[in-house]
Amino acid sequence: MSATLTRDLGQAKADLAEHGYCLLEGLLPSDRVSTLRDRLEELAAAEIAAGSDYVYENGANQRIWTLLNKGDCFIEVALDPTVAQLMTHLLGYDYLLSNIDANIAGPGGNPMFLHADQSFVPEPWPPYPLVANAMWMLDDFTPDNGATRVVPGSQLKAKQPPFTVADDLTTPVCGPAGTAMVFEGRLWHQTGRNTTAGERRFGILAYYCRPYMRQQENWFVSLDPAVLERATPELRHLLGYDNYLSLGMIDGMPRTGPRY
Repeated sequence: MSATLTRDLGQAKADLAEHGYCLLEGLLPSDRVSTLRDRLEELAAAEIAAGSDYVYENGANQRIWTLLNKGDCFIEVALDPTVAQLMTHLLGYDYLLSNIDANIAGPGGNPMFLHADQSFVPEPWPPYPLVANAMWMLDDFTPDNGATRVVPGSQLKAKQPPFTVADDLTTPVCGPAGTAMVFEGRLWHQTGRNTTAGERRFGILAYYCRPYMRQQENWFVSLDPAVLERATPELRHLLGYDNYLSLGMIDGMPRTGPRY
């Protein structure tokens, strides 16, 4: 069994509980899909030309990091209100943005090894996720073009996966462009194998964590000061600029402002 495309948050939450992931259809309208994909095409080419790219799998796959610095369209993705409701459902009333990057899977690339997004956490794992992800599909995700592959229900094992390439264990997560796949941090998954002749599969990963976890991206060092200067209070909070209880203090607890 696997999750089904839905626009209903109740169904999405039920799929998260049973399968470890859900599929929200049509969350991005076609014009926003085009804007995001075009900008990533631009960035991918520019980073290769500048020699600052992260290309791997013999040139087949490419990551584009730190998207908050590379366009306000990506900030809008990180702050999506529907995904925010599911992150609150999975991670609690307060959580942080751990990272946001793009993953481009090209022809000839091998699948990533099977992993869980909280694999850095030693076992035993608690009976709830510590991190969660939203994969924004900017192309139709198909079995042939490298769709993310998952082991449905593996989050209920609450333990590390075998860290192998395991197509026989996994199911491709397919959906039309504009779909958001939300999945929790204990789910076993991998990037799929792109077997097409020339089709590149674009996706954006917005990665969130509980407020007492270390973020994957060190925003305090890597964030462009101009982005921080115009950041909304909501974005600043997601980046970790507010305290959470006694964590993240600056010269003690504040008398005013967020106290969580």
